[in-house]
Amino acid sequence: MPKSKRRADGRYCRQIYIGKSPDGKRKYHTIYAATAKEADRLAAEYRAALGRGLDPHSKARTVKDLLDALMASKAAQGVGISWQRCLANHIGHLRQIWAIPADKVRTADVQAVLNELAQEGLSHKTISQIFGTLSAAFRLAIPEVVQYNPCDKAVVPAGNPAKRREWLDEERQGWVLNTPHRAQRAAMVMMLAGLRRGEATALTWADVDLDSRTITVNKSWDFAAGRVKGPKTAAGERVVHIPRLLADYLRAERDADPSTLYVVHTATGGRMTDIAWRRMWDSYMSDLNVKYGYRGAVSKYATRKKDESGKEQGALPMVIRTFTPHELRHTFCTLLYMAGVDVLTARDQMGHASVQVTQEIYTHLDAKHKARKMEALDGYLSAAGK
Repeated sequence: MPKSKRRADGRYCRQIYIGKSPDGKRKYHTIYAATAKEADRLAAEYRAALGRGLDPHSKARTVKDLLDALMASKAAQGVGISWQRCLANHIGHLRQIWAIPADKVRTADVQAVLNELAQEGLSHKTISQIFGTLSAAFRLAIPEVVQYNPCDKAVVPAGNPAKRREWLDEERQGWVLNTPHRAQRAAMVMMLAGLRRGEATALTWADVDLDSRTITVNKSWDFAAGRVKGPKTAAGERVVHIPRLLADYLRAERDADPSTLYVVHTATGGRMTDIAWRRMWDSYMSDLNVKYGYRGAVSKYATRKKDESGKEQGALPMVIRTFTPHELRHTFCTLLYMAGVDVLTARDQMGHASVQVTQEIYTHLDAKHKARKMEALDGYLSAAGK
């Protein structure tokens, strides 16, 4: 075995043969260290890495390169636009280590990032998801780029408690039920049948049986890829039994709009795109804001303009508590709980992959419901003592 050579600057170096270049010249990987023993140790580790599959000809890869590769891999697998947005958000939180060479990242570096995220106020759940993204990126790079996953021994700090997904209270449920708008049909389907946004977008009238009051969910719309795909999980393929209120509403909507294929569609009857959804939802929230936030004030949204910077002028401030499509779906689960539907049936109706997801919602609702009952008891006892 060749010995490490001492350089003029005092360092020791070792050269390891890694093959030939296209022109036939021999190529070497050079290792530098402060001592001959350290140089020999690093050389042995490098030879072992070559034996495990390290590509000696690959260019230096940064953490950002690994994260980009993970994103490309997930996109190729056909993950939906919401997942891609989540991954992009996770990658953004890891910005401070983007430029570090991937093979130089150590567990201490990962732990420092996680601790800082906790100090910023992120929840334990969010930090865990960011950590999972980073760990997946390193796993994907083994053994060609890195030899081990520096995330394996890191610990996710406690962080803040996760925020519970909200549902619509009775007042806002009334907004959905009583406010005509082009988005009302989508809102009704999500609130009273629990469909996800992609499932509602792919829904056709052929999937709706108003006589038996069922909706067959067997597909979803992938906004990123612009195509129909299967449900989010195998459990997502289901038959949802809908209340008479929704069935009667959909019957009236279908009779008034008999020529369209999709239950939720654009103004011209076409498939909803991500941009079309955002515009429709912004308009919906604006109308609700005018009607319920300003008690009938004249809306300025129809004539709002933008200045040179693109900022809207003349719009009424948003004073209502707005809601998202997923909050409507969460409301459906809440309604199932309030109606006494058992957790297994609720899981099937929601299309959850695991009963634990449904059970978590039910447990949280049960705790809040019991607290309200005890408040009622306190009120009763206070009144009785007078």
